[in-house]
Amino acid sequence: MSQDQQDEVSDTDALALDLTRASGRFSRIAGQASGLGYSLVAWRVLAELEHSGAARVSALAHQQRVAQPSMTGLVHRLQGDGWVERHPDPEDGRASLVSITPEGRTALDEYRRVSANRVRPHLNELSDFDRATLARAVELMQRLSEQIDDPRA
Repeated sequence: MSQDQQDEVSDTDALALDLTRASGRFSRIAGQASGLGYSLVAWRVLAELEHSGAARVSALAHQQRVAQPSMTGLVHRLQGDGWVERHPDPEDGRASLVSITPEGRTALDEYRRVSANRVRPHLNELSDFDRATLARAVELMQRLSEQIDDPRA
């Protein structure tokens, strides 16, 4: 491998690490919406159900890296608030699928609105160029997310 290729790999590695750190920190900070009474895991579960559709509790637990009993408890709480519903899995009658309800979408939208309100004042402090750069970064992050999330990748 040439020095240029090594430098390119090193630059790519560094960018991947920096992007992971910055996006993770930003998500944690922006997501600390006070007064909404649920953990970040709950909001991630609702967002996943909104994005990907119905899922088994075991799949949600695996995806969020929590124990299945913990996810079961969270799903019961979300179900009690009317934010998710369970229905039989057509592929396995013993299992159930969890899906987001219209009320759950409304709650998720409110969480996102409160989180965005935390960010908005800081965007006003940026130059037009920096805001345009962030808008382009959003496009690129969405594209990368789709590529990473694509099961064919």
